[in-house]
Amino acid sequence: MTLTNHAKQRMQQRIITLQDIYNCVKLGTSEPAKNGLTRYTYNDLYVIIDTKNNEIITTCFTNSYTSKIKKYAKNNCIGFYAAIKKLRSCYNAI
Repeated sequence: MTLTNHAKQRMQQRIITLQDIYNCVKLGTSEPAKNGLTRYTYNDLYVIIDTKNNEIITTCFTNSYTSKIKKYAKNNCIGFYAAIKKLRSCYNAI
């Protein structure tokens, strides 16, 4: 399976690791997404995959986790991506 440049960019912005993606695909639930793609969701993360071309298109956080990030950012007077960095660095340290 390969990563598109878009997926690599989003992984970097959102501090999402290859292990996160692997867990999402292996342990998560799948459902059809737009344009014949497949969405895998696990915990607070989802991955969009083109199963025909074996490509990871993008990866993102669920709406509920995104809301938590926004609330954390607002409460701490920091930007959205700074909040992700803080929250994900704590999460990945476990």
